[in-house]
Amino acid sequence: MPITLKVLRRENTGVVYASTAKPDLTVRFRGNSQGKTLAGIATTNFVQEIIFNDVNPVQVNGQDATDAVSVRLRTSGAKQSKARIKQILLSMAAQVDEWESEGVFEGFDPETAPVILDLT
Repeated sequence: MPITLKVLRRENTGVVYASTAKPDLTVRFRGNSQGKTLAGIATTNFVQEIIFNDVNPVQVNGQDATDAVSVRLRTSGAKQSKARIKQILLSMAAQVDEWESEGVFEGFDPETAPVILDLT
């Protein structure tokens, strides 16, 4: 069942969402921008981080424990690259299930090489 989050607080660089039903579950959107030059033309580079934090009940050697987990996503690029960033994210998301089954989140190298769709 999905957990609905709502705004917990606003910060100078973004916003934090949380759940009243599960207060350890938060999602933080943090962003900033700065100037950059592409082919001699001034533009703006946008950096966005999305940080999911939660606690997960686990058993370790028969003992109950709570594991703090964090998943971070950071993107960086000019506004003109937003379609490419989206395509890379979709490509990555499509491979998460396979990489998880290969033990990547336990420190193993992926057996399956990344596949990224080409927009050209």
